[in-house]
Amino acid sequence: MPTAHDVDAKINDVITLSTKALKQENEAGYQDIQTLIFDLEGLARETFQAKLEDLYWSILDKLEQGQALTTAEHEVLEMLMVGDAKYYLRDETHLDEWRDELNRLLDEIRKRQASGLDTIDSLMKLRALCREAMRILPDLTYYFREKERIRRFETATSGAIDIETRRSLANLIKDMMESDQL
Repeated sequence: MPTAHDVDAKINDVITLSTKALKQENEAGYQDIQTLIFDLEGLARETFQAKLEDLYWSILDKLEQGQALTTAEHEVLEMLMVGDAKYYLRDETHLDEWRDELNRLLDEIRKRQASGLDTIDSLMKLRALCREAMRILPDLTYYFREKERIRRFETATSGAIDIETRRSLANLIKDMMESDQL
C-alpha cells in the first residue's frame, strides 16, 4: 500500500530530473519528465485510494443493498468519482487564456483564408496556425469534459439514486479497488 512517504520520494525524483531536463532543453528530457509526472499522478491516486479503502466497503454495501448513503458517505463517493475533476477545475487558471488564444488563432486562420491560400508560404503559415490550435484544443476539451463529468455525477446522485446508477457506482468502486489505473 503506497504512502505519503512514497509520494514525497517520487516528487524528489521529478524535481531532480526536471532540473536536469530543463537545462538540456531536448525532447527526451521532457518525455522523461512526462513519464515521471504520469507515475507521480498514479502514485498519488493509489495513495488517495488507500487512505479511503476502509470507507469503500460500507459505501459499496449500501449501494448494492439499495440503502441510502449518509452525507459523509456521499461526500466520499463524490471524492472517489469526481474529486480529481473538482480539484482540477477549482485550480485551473488558464481557461480564459486558452479561449483567447484559440480565438486569436481562428482570426488568423480567417485572415489567411481571406488573403488567399494559393502559395506554399500561405499554406505553411496555415499549417503552423493549425498546429498551434491543436496544441490548445486538448486542454480546452479536457477542461469541459471534466466539467461535464461532474455535472453528470451530480445529476445522477442528487436525491435518491436509481438502481442502475447504484449498480454502475458499485461496479466503479470495485474496479477502483482492483485496478491501479482508476
